[in-house]
Amino acid sequence: MATKDQFLRVYKALPSQPAKVLARLGVSTGARLCELISFIPDHFDFDADMLDVRRSTVKVTSRYHPTGDRFLTREYTKNGEHRRFRIDHAVSLMVQEHIAENGVGPRQVIFPVRLFASTEAAGRARLTEDEIDALGFTDELPNGRRYKHGTLGGYVTAQCRCAGCKQWSADYARDRKRRRTGRSAREWSPAWRSDPTEYLGADVWRRIWNTAVDEAGLPFRYAPYQVRHTHASWLIDQGVDLARVQYRLGRGDLQATTRYVKILDEEDPKAAEVMSAMLGDVA
Repeated sequence: MATKDQFLRVYKALPSQPAKVLARLGVSTGARLCELISFIPDHFDFDADMLDVRRSTVKVTSRYHPTGDRFLTREYTKNGEHRRFRIDHAVSLMVQEHIAENGVGPRQVIFPVRLFASTEAAGRARLTEDEIDALGFTDELPNGRRYKHGTLGGYVTAQCRCAGCKQWSADYARDRKRRRTGRSAREWSPAWRSDPTEYLGADVWRRIWNTAVDEAGLPFRYAPYQVRHTHASWLIDQGVDLARVQYRLGRGDLQATTRYVKILDEEDPKAAEVMSAMLGDVA
């Protein structure tokens, strides 16, 4: 599980302030992504530093949505219960500033996809053929072979994850899906299925987060959902009783919560401090 230092390395690599606020709120509350993307200002009592977790949003196929949209908001959480708890004052202030700076209304989602999509698109600018050619070849493998970047050999055999090789992989997966389904490129465009909502999809957040993880150079693959695990592990490591951790996570039994008990880095002096002390200076 991630230590404070490891989390901060990823946090600092995130490309925008909205992304940082989302990650900071996630690790401070243990809320699921489906809950985080559902938050509106009315869910916060900023004077008391309290948060109401009362709904969740999921991506569905059109047949399961009453109006055919892509995201469906349910007025309950994953486990069917509402929960209310205190958040640290620093993250409360950070969310308030985020709302003010981005002009979020009382009933609007705090993390609309428009605040993330432009950053993601800028970070994933498509390489031209000349730019891919300029990348050259991969490092020599044990068998003495090298492979050109942006090719099957570079991505699969050499396991390269440079921008050129990842672009090849994305193109290959997209073309394969089109052939399998018989749909044209036009049908697979973002406008193929219109959606009037502003919800941040898990796929968009996953790409942003994973890019930051790669840049941070952690010794393990830190998945987005593990931020929730990090919250639980930190609290348990600090001696917070399981019942309180269970309530914050919204879990139905203590047995599920105990799997978050991990041995963190004993040299980290902040590992036994409360959440506000650990991250109170993070901006």
